[in-house]
Amino acid sequence: MEINLIKYRGSSSTTFTDRDWGENARKDLKLDELDDENGVVSIIIPKGTTSFNPSFYLGLFFQSYKKLNIEGFGKKYNLLFEDENNLEGFNELLKEDLDDGRRQAKDELINNYGL
Repeated sequence: MEINLIKYRGSSSTTFTDRDWGENARKDLKLDELDDENGVVSIIIPKGTTSFNPSFYLGLFFQSYKKLNIEGFGKKYNLLFEDENNLEGFNELLKEDLDDGRRQAKDELINNYGL
């Protein structure tokens, strides 16, 4: 199964941001149900995306991390770039954003907030 997130970026935006927006996207995409189904889900980050804020990432995926655990999440969800060969270099920045989102999800799972 493939899901393109373009609908959740906003018509004039190049960024994914806000935990509430991520949670709303999660509900709309029925990720709670997908978590329980067999098979891999490819999440497509649309062409032209310049930022994927960890708050949106957590809103979209944190419940899946809780349900599937870290390893299970990685087996279930595959995050892909629609434009893998982005000439402006945004994919490297987006990879850092996604890594930050993963790190924050892991920290929240073990209640490690760096305090």
